[in-house]
Amino acid sequence: MKTTKISLRTGLMTTIVICWLVPIIIVVTLAGLLLGNSYRRSAQQEIDAGAENALRQVQMHLERAIRDSKSVSYDGVVRSAYRGYQESGDSAGLYRSVNDYLNQSFSREEQYKAVFISFWDDTIHADAYLQSSGTTSYGLLRQCRAHTPGILDVMAQADTDIRFLLLDGQLYMARNLLDSDFRPYASVVMLLDPGVIFLPLDTMNRLSNMQLCVDGTAFSLDDQGNLAAASEAVDPDMRYELEVEGHQLSFTASLTAYDFWAQDPLLFRAVAAVALMVLPLLIVMIGLFYHHITRPMETLAYANLLVQSGERGYEITQKPPNTEFGKLYSHFNAMSTELKNQFERSYLEQQATQRAQIKALQSQINPHFLNNTLEIINWEARLAENDRVSAMIEALSTMLDAALDRDGRTQIPLREELGYVDAYLYIIRERLGEGFRVHKKIDETTLEQLIPRLILQPIVENAVEHDITARHGGNLWVRAYRAEDRMVLGVEHDGTMTDADRENIRSLLYETASRGSRVGLRNVHQRLKLLYGGEGVLTIDEIRPGSILARVSFPTGRSL
Repeated sequence: MKTTKISLRTGLMTTIVICWLVPIIIVVTLAGLLLGNSYRRSAQQEIDAGAENALRQVQMHLERAIRDSKSVSYDGVVRSAYRGYQESGDSAGLYRSVNDYLNQSFSREEQYKAVFISFWDDTIHADAYLQSSGTTSYGLLRQCRAHTPGILDVMAQADTDIRFLLLDGQLYMARNLLDSDFRPYASVVMLLDPGVIFLPLDTMNRLSNMQLCVDGTAFSLDDQGNLAAASEAVDPDMRYELEVEGHQLSFTASLTAYDFWAQDPLLFRAVAAVALMVLPLLIVMIGLFYHHITRPMETLAYANLLVQSGERGYEITQKPPNTEFGKLYSHFNAMSTELKNQFERSYLEQQATQRAQIKALQSQINPHFLNNTLEIINWEARLAENDRVSAMIEALSTMLDAALDRDGRTQIPLREELGYVDAYLYIIRERLGEGFRVHKKIDETTLEQLIPRLILQPIVENAVEHDITARHGGNLWVRAYRAEDRMVLGVEHDGTMTDADRENIRSLLYETASRGSRVGLRNVHQRLKLLYGGEGVLTIDEIRPGSILARVSFPTGRSL
């Protein structure tokens, strides 16, 4: 079945529409999702931090209330007044002492709506009530008196523990007071003010169904800070638990739904405006593409058909719409003119090619002869069991292959370049003996990195010939590693640099050195400049007394 091919114009127009609309839609959608998710995460973190901080403040208020209740029990004022009553039977004096004590201790405490002490002895009618607000509310007093019997019934089983009671939407905290025989004789009751105790929770936003539980007493907190019995248990979005002086405090709440776009309509309008701008820009883009690309390509295609039909030398005379197609028109016209003379030059070019091939074959005769001769000598050394001579011949053969460059490669893997270096160093070690020590630190990930051919071996040879040989030995370090997007090759060796050496190297780097001065380094420097321009760097310096470092660095991502 024959497949119908679409035209280039249709394909490019379709590509433009897809490559223009789809990325815009994706970017706008992702931007909205990312912004929404980022805001939700930030809001959640803010809520968590606010909830923890608010609970810490609630914890501090409750700890203050518990300490206040303990002080009533421990400071002995009420106990002394009660003993005086037992001795004198003066209930009025008991009332005055207790009432004065409550006024002095709690009249300025805003976290209590009321504080009262009720005696267990039914014959004592001296219960003292204090409203911390400083005003008299008979309704509140009646409510406290009405709840007193129920509170005392609960405290009869409490011993020395604190009890939290929720009665008619009011939260009471009660503790028993003990005489010297550790028997309860009264209870101190504090009516907690939720507007103060739980005020930090009112400042939290985006929360609903807030519920607290103190020692099993569960109650809910509405938006106005009022308390009510806890509703049916729901699966909360947030749960926090704290311990207050041995009492368990827990807080649960649900997160209210949040519409990111509704909360920030300006951002929604901005995103919608960007989306609407896509269509006119797309139309303009298509028009520009047709004028600057599609129509010039059709002109080139028509001219190409004319040349294929035999009209060699045809030239495009239409004015190009842009610089790029102007160059293409010019190149096409030059190509068409060249084709007119192509058949005339064909025979001469074939002859030139044949002569070049014959010359290339002749240039390979001597290298093949040398390699074959070295191989014969190597086998003779092996037959004579002279492994040292055989190894030196193999190293020399490796060096000869590197110098001949038969395959004409300008780049080779670092592993191959290190093979040439090893072959050279083997010959030098045989020459200088054990006094010559070689150390290598090669990053394994760089072994397959392509580098200019014979860029490292001349540097090693320069170090050996100018310093190592003169010293009849020494240390030489070869390093290779990547530094960001650059390849670094380093050769460090024992040696010193004189002022003349520094001047010679400075002249070499500025390409003013004479031909007989460090030829290998000059060639490396020139090749780096030719291959990489200013990005190919060769440095030579005495990094510390008695140690010279030559370092080459160049980009790793460039193919030569």
